[in-house]
Amino acid sequence: MVAEKHRRLLRARRAKLLETRAVQAAAADERPRSWLGRVYRDRYTALFAITIALLIFSLIAIGVTYARTGDVIHKGVSLSGGMTITVATSGTPLDTEEVAEQLRTAAPDADIVVRETSDLGRQVGLTVEASTGQNTPEELSRLETAILDQISRSVPDVRGRTSTEMVGPSLGASFFRQTAKAVLVAFTMMGLVVFLYFGDRTTHKVFVAALTIVAAWLIWNAHGVILASLAVVVGAALVWCYVRWSIPSAAVILAAASTILFTIAVVDLMGMRISTAGIAAFLMLIGYSVDTDILLSNRVLKRDEGTVYARVVSTVKTGLTMTGTTLAASLVALVFTQSAVIREIMTIICIGLVADILYTWIQNAGILRLWLAKRRGA
Repeated sequence: MVAEKHRRLLRARRAKLLETRAVQAAAADERPRSWLGRVYRDRYTALFAITIALLIFSLIAIGVTYARTGDVIHKGVSLSGGMTITVATSGTPLDTEEVAEQLRTAAPDADIVVRETSDLGRQVGLTVEASTGQNTPEELSRLETAILDQISRSVPDVRGRTSTEMVGPSLGASFFRQTAKAVLVAFTMMGLVVFLYFGDRTTHKVFVAALTIVAAWLIWNAHGVILASLAVVVGAALVWCYVRWSIPSAAVILAAASTILFTIAVVDLMGMRISTAGIAAFLMLIGYSVDTDILLSNRVLKRDEGTVYARVVSTVKTGLTMTGTTLAASLVALVFTQSAVIREIMTIICIGLVADILYTWIQNAGILRLWLAKRRGA
């Protein structure tokens, strides 16, 4: 009996010694070697405040755009109606700024944007996006004639080099409503998946799932003020549930929303016109943002080894590697592609990836560290 008791005591001492060494090793590993690392470790609340300030700035920028245009984005022809004229200029390069100025002079009441299409730095064509007040077929036909007459002064055989695509105002408005609803429904369902993973109680998960289905149905069928108002009320109830029952879920959703809003704000400040392809890029960005946020939350909350900061830093290394490779591929596509659609998508993706770094590894990480510190204090 005495020998057995002595062996148990030795095993307990050995386990405590190993635990002490592990804590010391973790503390040594998490000691930053640079000032940036020390700021990230010690000033995470200040960094978190910066991301909130950027979010407020994004909301202001989007609000200004809405006040000026009546929309939160600058809509392209496929979303607002109008026409797209593609002109091949091989052998006859044109100055896009000069052409745009000439076209705006010839049609002062039209909204005209001219973009260049190039191949390895050599101009191969121009894309003219134009819209009128009502975008009726008669107005667009007259505008097309005026544009082609103006370009024919520099390219005599312009009509043989041109292709025109027209989108009516009702069709463009319908595209915009459907794509906007698709983004909102996708975001709502994303929130449900996150809550199902990080939520604690089954009753809460069932309630949130039912509320999410109702919200998605209301958003998709919101053709009037009543259904739209109900969708807003149900959405607010969902936000309350996330904050009340699962802070990690709320943090993931806030980070994804912040990433999208920041990207929209930057795109608005650039004056970039968004088409249906751009809406698809925002949908992809939602998925990518949630992916990195779940990676962070899963490693910080579901694992026990090391300190919270050590787990965050370990995840940051993996996450930044993922984001870096995606950003590099997107930049290559942005630089070398000749397609305006791909350039639009890659521009949005690149902006969104930079925003995701801020809102995942600073904002979301800061919320998790504050929440875990509060739980330990409680």
